[in-house]
Amino acid sequence: MQLLLFILSFLSISSALPQPVAERDAPSLLATINDLNTAITELTTAVNGFDGSLLGLLPQALAVVKAEATVDITILKATHIAESSANFTAAESQEIVGALATQIGPIQDSLNALKAKYPQFKKTLTAPIVLLDLKTLKKHTNGLIDAISAKVTPDNAGLLGLGKGILTQAFDDAIAVYSA
Repeated sequence: MQLLLFILSFLSISSALPQPVAERDAPSLLATINDLNTAITELTTAVNGFDGSLLGLLPQALAVVKAEATVDITILKATHIAESSANFTAAESQEIVGALATQIGPIQDSLNALKAKYPQFKKTLTAPIVLLDLKTLKKHTNGLIDAISAKVTPDNAGLLGLGKGILTQAFDDAIAVYSA
């Protein structure tokens, strides 16, 4: 009984302690978005370099998997930063949305490269791995956009919604190719 009272009093005290206030972290988010641009470029390069040849299969496949993992980790990092941050100011919101908007083209290019390389991935029996990666990247990309949408100004959140629609369609097109 005394132990229970001690635990309850400890919980009361700990819940009364002030919680740290979340700070806006736009610079970290912008730096991570910049890292994402680099990672997407590396993924596109790795995919374009995949020829499915017997001698190049292992190193080329590993390069694609490594580049995809880097993209995914960077997306998850950006999502965590956005979720942990306080709401962004109007200027920060505009800068973040602008930085994300520059990612739409490179992401579409990467997905188009993956669609074009489908015959090589299918021939080497690695297409199911690519399909799984595409589904994961789509889910995590949508999560990032949702996390940022919750922190930017409403007008900027609307722009993110438009970008999300474009990317969702691009992912769906690539997933359809690999699902056939």
